[in-house]
Amino acid sequence: MFYCMKEEIDKKEEMKTSKKLTFKDVFFISFGGQAPFISLLTFGTVMIGKVGTQAPFAMLIATLVVLFNGLVIYSLSGRFKRGGGYYTYAFYSLTSRLGLNTGWNYLLYGLAYGGTLLTGGAYVLYTIISTYIPSTMLPSIFYDQWFYALIIGIIATSIVLAGVQVSAKYAIGASIVEILIISLLSLLFLYDSRWNFYNPIPSSITPTLISAVVFGLGIPTGYGSIAPLGGETNPKTIGKAAISVLLFGGLIATFFFYSLAAMNFTGNLIDYLLFRFGLIGTLVIALIALSDGTLGGMTYILANSRTLKAMAEDKIMPSGLSKVKYSELLVGLVFITSLTAMTYTFGLYNVFTILGALAGLNNLFIHISANSSLVRIASKRALKHLHEVFIGIFASLVSISVFLYSLPTFNKYIVYLFFGWIILGFIYAEALEISRQSSESENSKG
Repeated sequence: MFYCMKEEIDKKEEMKTSKKLTFKDVFFISFGGQAPFISLLTFGTVMIGKVGTQAPFAMLIATLVVLFNGLVIYSLSGRFKRGGGYYTYAFYSLTSRLGLNTGWNYLLYGLAYGGTLLTGGAYVLYTIISTYIPSTMLPSIFYDQWFYALIIGIIATSIVLAGVQVSAKYAIGASIVEILIISLLSLLFLYDSRWNFYNPIPSSITPTLISAVVFGLGIPTGYGSIAPLGGETNPKTIGKAAISVLLFGGLIATFFFYSLAAMNFTGNLIDYLLFRFGLIGTLVIALIALSDGTLGGMTYILANSRTLKAMAEDKIMPSGLSKVKYSELLVGLVFITSLTAMTYTFGLYNVFTILGALAGLNNLFIHISANSSLVRIASKRALKHLHEVFIGIFASLVSISVFLYSLPTFNKYIVYLFFGWIILGFIYAEALEISRQSSESENSKG
């Protein structure tokens, strides 16, 4: 039944989608989903604080973990022409209830990961302005942290509402600038270290190293933002862009961490850059932070809106959200209000660390679901798709191992929130099923 529904929706999606995103568009939207500059400044500070010169090795492990999950998306994306990404894979490959829970968790993942990037950009911008611009020069609101979360959230949502083609053009321009900046900074760090080349491979694997790996998972996983865009590009383009982006992003991040750790760096990377480059550097970093936070948030607002749209088309969410502008508007408003409220309550840095941990856990959850979807599909013709069965099983084992091994390292309230959200998803699924059965019962009586 689900496959019949899938074929009908695929045909409708193909007819409705007149403008296709190209490989270049999807690649840079995905790269923008990494928000590379902000990710390296923020996640990089955390990772080097945890494991020092082992951070490049942790980043390589994270890239390999992400690669196997990316290969799963490569295989799955070519089989589905409609949008919805991880939700769609689980809904049509496993069961409708598991599909609902996957989509439910992806919505939290998109909010957490996109929110991490938005608040990371806001934090960099706030730090620069509050530290280097006297309070007498600007209105007092410019020294309130929640103001920056509000502004960047509004900008990101506005770009999304302007249309996916506008979002793609913005992603291309901003990403090219960031690639150049990151490459130049990496070379500069090596220069400052007096070309200190070292061995980053540790003698043993520790829980702290694995914890650093979990934070590293957030850097090359920008492809998570393009999987739900399957209805707006050639399905095979999603898979090709996913692999290309995660390898490129993971390697450039590894090089960045290697060169940074070569200086025996500890402390706040933002402060170091401001000290190193002075006033001109301050202005440049502020502009890049604004652009990058906006870019990262924008890609996950896009992704969440397409996931919500697909769920609405399957009558899991209110049918009005099947119109893309409504789903974009709702997701944008959720991003703006939740991030602003959380920042007002906890402050930008605390919101960043909370959402970063939450994004890491949800990242593993939705990929375990996608890996299971691939194993289920490929096993129907196991001899023909033996390599996909192996990839799905191996990726599942790696993701589950990292999940279980890293879980004790997280704050208990983060873990409670993560499992609480999953439980709410199951309750919602049960309530939806009861409602449908009651409706069918009343119709049969009528």
